[in-house]
Parts: sequence; C-alpha cells; structure tokens
Amino acid sequence: MAVANAEVMRGQWQHLLEVRTLRNVEVQVMPAACGFHPGLNGPFVVLETKEHQHLGYIESQEVGCVVHDPAVVSALGLRYGKLRSRALNSVESARLIERLVGEA
Repeated sequence: MAVANAEVMRGQWQHLLEVRTLRNVEVQVMPAACGFHPGLNGPFVVLETKEHQHLGYIESQEVGCVVHDPAVVSALGLRYGKLRSRALNSVESARLIERLVGEA
C-alpha cells in the first residue's frame, strides 16, 4: 500500500539525493530483502554532547524520551551499528534511489 503518489515519492527521493551531498549527511538504504532488522522497532537517536556525554532519544506516538542510562544508550549504539552494517553503503544507496527516481 502506497502512502503517496509517484510524484510525491520522486520528490522525496530527489531530496535524499540532494542532502546526501552535505558533508554531515550520509544516506543509507535498508533493502526490503533484508527482512527483520533492529530498525523495525521504531526510530531512535544516539548522540554525544560537547562534554562527551552519550544520550539516546526514543520517540513513539505522542511520547518522546531522553535516555541517560549508559546501558540503554550502549544498546542503542549497538543497534545503530547493526543497522549500518546491514544497510546498503552510501554509493549503493544513491544508485538505488536514482533508479527509483527514474521509475517513478
């Protein structure tokens, strides 16, 4: 089931191709063939402050939570690493997105 028409999707894919050129952005696509992966539990953010404190942020419908517990933040970091290792690299991801733009 599509949530947007082809024109909207093409615009979103083109935007990803544009922002991937920024020096602080890397776009990686998780292939559908990957099946179950750690990202299916929902979005999360892992960050490090200027003071080198590691934090996490988890968000769900109408709820957001900053995570301070080092064990939980560590688990989020490991989950992030697994996601990156299973996703297409940035070059492969760009090629896939370019192909999708052409097909839409």
